[in-house]
Amino acid sequence: MEMMLLQTERLPSLLAASRSRMVQTWDPTTLTRALNWGHFFRQLHRRLRAQPTLREALKKQLKKRGLIRLSHLKRCPELLGLALLENPALPSTTRHSLFCSFLIPATGGVEPFISLLARHRAASQLLGLLEPPVKGIAGVEQWEGLPVRVQAQLLLSQLQGDRDGDGNQGRSSSALLDCLPCGSMLYRVVAAALMEPGWEVEAKVLLLPWLLFGDPSRLLSFCRFLSPQCLASLCARYSELLASYLTFLSAWGNCLSYDPLHGKWQTSGLKEDEVPWQEMQERVRALYQEPEPLGSAIQAWLRQLKAQDGNFEVRGLSIWTDLLLDMEMPHFESKFNMLTKEVE
Repeated sequence: MEMMLLQTERLPSLLAASRSRMVQTWDPTTLTRALNWGHFFRQLHRRLRAQPTLREALKKQLKKRGLIRLSHLKRCPELLGLALLENPALPSTTRHSLFCSFLIPATGGVEPFISLLARHRAASQLLGLLEPPVKGIAGVEQWEGLPVRVQAQLLLSQLQGDRDGDGNQGRSSSALLDCLPCGSMLYRVVAAALMEPGWEVEAKVLLLPWLLFGDPSRLLSFCRFLSPQCLASLCARYSELLASYLTFLSAWGNCLSYDPLHGKWQTSGLKEDEVPWQEMQERVRALYQEPEPLGSAIQAWLRQLKAQDGNFEVRGLSIWTDLLLDMEMPHFESKFNMLTKEVE
């Protein structure tokens, strides 16, 4: 036990060195030794799986000494490699060796040093070093989604690692997410993580509780920031998110009032969270255009609100009537055009 503790005590120093200017003296040989330590800590984590008694004892000692968690042993190669990759003090020759470790999988059946996830991160970093981003028509970076998706994968991997390593999935996930600065980038990464193929179960267990049952203003900001199309896709996948989103849409719609002089719905300007009519249309339309059963659910939701508002059929009396008419009109126009073509 003491020997294991002495070995694991080297991990914080190794990670700290990989983030410091000490790496400017590292040559490929030194890099190899550091990466071998990463392999060693991961193998140690694997051996502990077969020895639950020793695993629990080491876990308690690590917690008592306030050093690291068992999950850090499992992810040591990724933590070390990514820290070095993002350290500008690393010499170019050594960085080249590191890129090779990331981008070239091992052969002969040997497990690669870096997982596929980390290699994707290295590839995106390499693209950023080689050439500037390509701008689109509207000034949007064409491959902007690649780094966001990679960060989403890293976030899921981190959350999954904490769950596998410590077992306290709810508490550790919330603690990690709460340490991240809330803002547009975090919301984009969380949204990408929720949409990541193959991670639906993990995302539902690790991310949705933080989003739905934490600070109410967090979910409100999340829904306001993301595009209507992105939220519609998320709601089609997670019914729990749809219920909260529809609650927000109902509140936003009730804040609008009809201006008969200009013939349009307007906000009062008294509340910060008010949504303009055009945005309401876009958000509801994005939901309505999702594949079934979401489209029918949105139609039923609009009809229910319309009935509660007086079940008017004339525009300008209820926002829900107008929204429902707007949603159904393209459908009827399309059907009418098809019938016209058949007659011709």
